[in-house]
Amino acid sequence: MKNTYQVLVPVTNPLGGIRTYMLYNMKHLHDAGFRFTFLSERGTAFDLFKKDVENWEGTEFVESPGRDSLTLIRTIRTALKRERFDLIHSQGLFAGTVAAAANYFRRVPHLITLHDVIVPLNDVPGRFKTLKKAVSAFVTRRATVIIPVSKDCEMNHRSVFPSWNRGPVRIQTISNGIDVERILQSKTVFESNSVDTTLRSELGITPDVVLGGFFGRFMPQKGFEYLIDALALLDEKGYGERFRLIATADLHGYQQEYIEAAKQRPGVARMVHFIPAVGDITPLLCQVDVLVMPSLWEACCLLPMEAMVLGVPVIGSDCIGLREVIADTPSFAPKHADAESLAAALIAFIDNPDKKPAQRFAETAKSRFDVRHAVAALRDLYQANVKVSNG
Repeated sequence: MKNTYQVLVPVTNPLGGIRTYMLYNMKHLHDAGFRFTFLSERGTAFDLFKKDVENWEGTEFVESPGRDSLTLIRTIRTALKRERFDLIHSQGLFAGTVAAAANYFRRVPHLITLHDVIVPLNDVPGRFKTLKKAVSAFVTRRATVIIPVSKDCEMNHRSVFPSWNRGPVRIQTISNGIDVERILQSKTVFESNSVDTTLRSELGITPDVVLGGFFGRFMPQKGFEYLIDALALLDEKGYGERFRLIATADLHGYQQEYIEAAKQRPGVARMVHFIPAVGDITPLLCQVDVLVMPSLWEACCLLPMEAMVLGVPVIGSDCIGLREVIADTPSFAPKHADAESLAAALIAFIDNPDKKPAQRFAETAKSRFDVRHAVAALRDLYQANVKVSNG
């Protein structure tokens, strides 16, 4: 391998799981000799991401003046003409589609990581869905490798884009992972700091009350509305004084509709504490008794992996993507989009808040979810394809 290879990374809205994926994986790939140029639409999300990676040697940034397809295609095409890239690694189906269109005649080796699934509530946006899917399938078939982040994600996209099954694009699933070492270091720092206040003391929650955490973004996918209904059921069944929930804002603040929905139900309002967003979720995970994830769909979520590495019990729905992460673990798996099933799982944990199974599983979780497995697979893909291109 030569000293460095140049990799163009088209990505739109680099927040949430996509941002974490790039930080976890590409830092290791950068250390292995790859240099990245991140290309995204101008805005707050990209500005925040730049701060995360600006100290990576050789890292560059290209801003697109807009997020629409044509503007992004022009921006990517200009970047490809201006600089010689050894590889393109697009993040997400939309970024992959516009990058494939821009790269259609240039034939730079192109990897596309899929970070989401396509379900009725999360279909291709806007009008002309069938046409958009057909165009996306046509241009992305010319990519080199498509990388779903879970088997659920792979099967979902194979069903939506059956033409991928006929090639020439290759599909290789590389499951998401987390930076176990960083998380454990954060836990050590938190536990070693002498702090007089904790979540419980700040919020006036006594030790006999079970404390749950909801740390997803406030969007329909995360199922918070079903959690509100489940908490109302807890209150009706006499569990209202035995459970409290903390919920964090995302980087752009709360979705006010969810706060108002909680406030309109007095029992629920008493049980839920909304707190500001934090950059590092580890200290919060260390202070809750259980992580609650009532998601409606996921591709391959990182938050339950982080919780399990820390020995924190998980109540996660059986939705696509999340079910794969919590399979063969001590986690609870209530039905998704089902408040009664979620309430039953919460009650079962409140009645027996035993953390020992999750704590025993933590050692297995550290090995199973270590991002270095994904990094090794990505490094092999990078090296194989840039060698082919430089033949």
